Amino acid sequence: MAAWLAVLVSSCGPVVENAPFSARPDTLRPGDLLGPFDGLVVDGETDRPLAGAVVAGAWAFERGIGLQGPAAALEAVAETGADGRYRLKIPADLPRGEGVRLRRFTLIVYRRGYVAWRSDGIFPTGEPRSDFAQQGTRVRLEKWQSSMSHFRHLVFLGGGPAIRAAVAWEVQPAGLELDGASPASASERPAQAARVGSSSALDISPLLSEDEVRGVTGYAGKFEVGKLADRATSDVYDSRHFKASDKPETHDVGLRVWAIGSEAAEAQFRKLLGDLPSAVATEEMGDASLRARGGDVTGFAFLLREKGVVMQLSCGLAQCSEPSMILRLAKLAESHLPEVKLPSPESTGLLPASGPALAPGGKP
Repeated sequence: MAAWLAVLVSSCGPVVENAPFSARPDTLRPGDLLGPFDGLVVDGETDRPLAGAVVAGAWAFERGIGLQGPAAALEAVAETGADGRYRLKIPADLPRGEGVRLRRFTLIVYRRGYVAWRSDGIFPTGEPRSDFAQQGTRVRLEKWQSSMSHFRHLVFLGGGPAIRAAVAWEVQPAGLELDGASPASASERPAQAARVGSSSALDISPLLSEDEVRGVTGYAGKFEVGKLADRATSDVYDSRHFKASDKPETHDVGLRVWAIGSEAAEAQFRKLLGDLPSAVATEEMGDASLRARGGDVTGFAFLLREKGVVMQLSCGLAQCSEPSMILRLAKLAESHLPEVKLPSPESTGLLPASGPALAPGGKP
């Protein structure tokens, strides 16, 4: 059993990975991804407790032995009272089954007028956070500055339904920024936003169709087409999952796209090259490309530097039985890129928080 597997919750319950944070701020004893979690939210200037902050905890599960893919995501939400305190317990309905493991926990704290706080990173640089603990964390929220970017803030924030509802008001000024307004003027004129709701989200659906997949691989069955489950679609990221109906994951195809500006795209490609299993650099497409292989899944990724785009495909070997098939799928996706509305280069440049991995069904 791998060293990073720590606790077997029950004979059929999830395996729990070692927590990357301590049990409390004053100890080096490791924390527990299962929780419970508690802490205090305060104003970063006055150090006084903050009421009305939304606190969301997210647990991410994966499934598979040797080669893992997303299994489920659970969320618990609280709102701080007058004392500024929060407490979260993991939901009772944990995913079960062979090979299920709890991989990570993320805490997000948000209150309007303040910079969002994540347990795994710091805005706006994205550098890793080192002051989070399972219990007794003092969450210091810094006041929002007019020079800060709402667009970059939303990309950094992520989160589930509760967080998305709390930050909905920021979508309008973020849309103005994408249309060329400065962060300060975008905040002052939210009613004039050209894009609201989900209309500014990246949509890669034109890149690859079911018929195109079948035309390349010869597969005659049906697909259930949706999104990959590891992270939400944003203005700079989207995914597409062709799940073969009534078939194992080795028949699945996945496509994910980052449209994050030239520098960040290069960094993301290097991250894929370093993190994907058995990744080898090639010169088959774009400014740089790679091939990867993990178990019964083959992967391909390429960089388009000028457009600030990275595309990654994953294909099970039961679907892509020949190495040339995944390359043909990648070329089809690239040929449709002019049909996708990409964010303007000056509005991008943040590297996505989640790291890449190759998994069954093209899942990240």
